[in-house]
Amino acid sequence: MEQGELAGFARLGQFLDGCAALDRDVGQLLLQGWTTSSPRHLITMAFCKAALEHAVSQRVLMGLGQHGTALALIRLHFETTIRAAWVQLGAKDDWLQAFLEPVPAGSFKEPTMGPSIPSMLDAIKPVAPDFALEGSRLYETMKVMHSFVHGGAHLVVHALRGYPPDKLVDVLRNRNLLCLMLCNVIVVTAGKHELQGTVGRFSRAHANVMPPIPA
Repeated sequence: MEQGELAGFARLGQFLDGCAALDRDVGQLLLQGWTTSSPRHLITMAFCKAALEHAVSQRVLMGLGQHGTALALIRLHFETTIRAAWVQLGAKDDWLQAFLEPVPAGSFKEPTMGPSIPSMLDAIKPVAPDFALEGSRLYETMKVMHSFVHGGAHLVVHALRGYPPDKLVDVLRNRNLLCLMLCNVIVVTAGKHELQGTVGRFSRAHANVMPPIPA
């Protein structure tokens, strides 16, 4: 491994430490905001917990050098975060009722699934336009991740020659922005006055691991 590449992976390691600090804050917020006061809140919080698990798993796998698997998890992290927001802000009551229908023992059939990601973002937009806009932007960057999930050419190339550490840092910046979006969902769902302003505080505290603000 060349000196420049070693330095790049050292920077990646330092960046992962910053990601871990963010994850600790998000995990604490989830505990503070946890609520199961209605079926909508129950399902939303379950998706929030799953989304955070995907995010933490990405970080841990990156630290272990399992970059290909970590990249495959990006799609899960993104879709689960959007689904959490959609359940809280856009899902109709009849969908919630259908989703909670019991599954017969031994069956692997889902009671119901939600609409496509673009449709979810469209449903979120009237209530949370900034969230929907950022979600739509990230959705465009997620398309290449199909390759890692479904065994396409990007997966093969990565397995053969690896992924530059600076590019992995860029991937993690988007992961962290998605974590911040997840915090928004948690705060809105919790509805607790003392959690207001948390997202802005996290954004400032962890600015060094977030994407650069567009000029």
